Amino acid sequence: MSIKPNQKKFLADLDNAVDNFIDNSNNYYNNIIAITHNDADGISSLKIVQNLLYKMNLEQDFFIYNRSSSWAAYLKGILPKSHDRKNAFIFTDIGSSLTELIPIISSRKEDFYILDHHEVEDKVDLDDLPQNLFFVNPTIHGYDGLDHIAGATLAYMFAKRIKPTIIKQGWLTVIGIAGDSLRSMDKLKSFNKDVYEEIVNEEIIHDKEGLILFGAMNDNVKNGLKNSILPFVKDYGGENDLKIKSLLSELDIDPNKKIIDLNPAEINSLLNKTHISKGNYAIIPQNQGLLQYAFEHALLLNILSFKNISSALSIIQQKSITRDAQGIYSEYINTLSSNLKILSKELPHIETKKAIFIDAGNGKIPPSNWSDTASFSTVNELLNPNKMLFLGGLEKKTQMMKLSIRCSRIYLNSHEGNGVNNVISKIKDNFGGMGGGHKLAGGLRLSIPSYNKLKENVDNLL
Repeated sequence: MSIKPNQKKFLADLDNAVDNFIDNSNNYYNNIIAITHNDADGISSLKIVQNLLYKMNLEQDFFIYNRSSSWAAYLKGILPKSHDRKNAFIFTDIGSSLTELIPIISSRKEDFYILDHHEVEDKVDLDDLPQNLFFVNPTIHGYDGLDHIAGATLAYMFAKRIKPTIIKQGWLTVIGIAGDSLRSMDKLKSFNKDVYEEIVNEEIIHDKEGLILFGAMNDNVKNGLKNSILPFVKDYGGENDLKIKSLLSELDIDPNKKIIDLNPAEINSLLNKTHISKGNYAIIPQNQGLLQYAFEHALLLNILSFKNISSALSIIQQKSITRDAQGIYSEYINTLSSNLKILSKELPHIETKKAIFIDAGNGKIPPSNWSDTASFSTVNELLNPNKMLFLGGLEKKTQMMKLSIRCSRIYLNSHEGNGVNNVISKIKDNFGGMGGGHKLAGGLRLSIPSYNKLKENVDNLL
């Protein structure tokens, strides 16, 4: 059962970590090693931390963790053989795998800072953490890691307390928020909302109201209806141009008109004919083209993170998109909208009383799209929102079943807040595997025999 948010305790943890970091930066630390997750929220968090360290004149290194290996295996090549007190580690948006990390941290002399917004495993004793671990996670104080605070929001709050001028990098925070919340900006809550409004008030980000077709806000209305992934426009998403042009001709709307240029009458016509809605979106004024739009920028980072992490790290610092990146984005967004249509209308579903299993390993949906297809199908409620979704297939590289697990807020409300993260913990306890996540979303790798046992026993775990 969820607990009431306790802002005082959360901010006390944050301030304690900030105070310790400031004190030791002056007296001990020479080099900081930052470790983050390979997605838009993680990369945005990393860049915020890197800007902070630059302002503090601290030497720094960074690493990107993709959760494909255990922490012990991953950190073996990163942790220096000598326990040098002059080093410190900052983890951002990495999933609070404390059962794996605590034994490692306990054996070291360096300080570790974990700034995270993922749910913590139930079996972790938070009152008995190592003294060299400064753990800041709002979910242990009742906050939701998706609705209330993104990883980049937490990194921003940490960095700004140390260097107030970090507010100038607030646009990075908005990219993280847009990529993780999967909401229009007018629906943000708690710290995400507070930080967003602060950044807008400083005119670092521009807040705009209009038709919401996330994934294609930079495009024309024809492509917007076809390629929007939030919302996925029923009857038009992933469809051919002829069908969409017919609708627009009926409404007397130029199919090549930019979404942001639609007038109120045209917007109202589309609202009456489709399942679209109005809302607020964020513009990054110093950028051009696709990179102006926070949601689309975040989506591009997510795409590149799984294809070429160096490109993702490069594109976040650019003001305009390269031709190659534009091509990758266009191909991806076309594929994803098509995937959502395929998932909702073509792929066979194995349904139990409480779960839906979809084998996407048949080639119809590329593995790189499994996570986003699962996320956006759930957000758009393309399947039964009262059941948990397990979408995935065999991963050739590891010969394990890779699963993207999702549930809706409707599911959470009917299960006393016990979501994906709790289920993943139970699966690991019963069948092994590696993974973690939020209440609404997570990932898991399982052996094939364990996956078969999961399908047989899933209703007992939910």
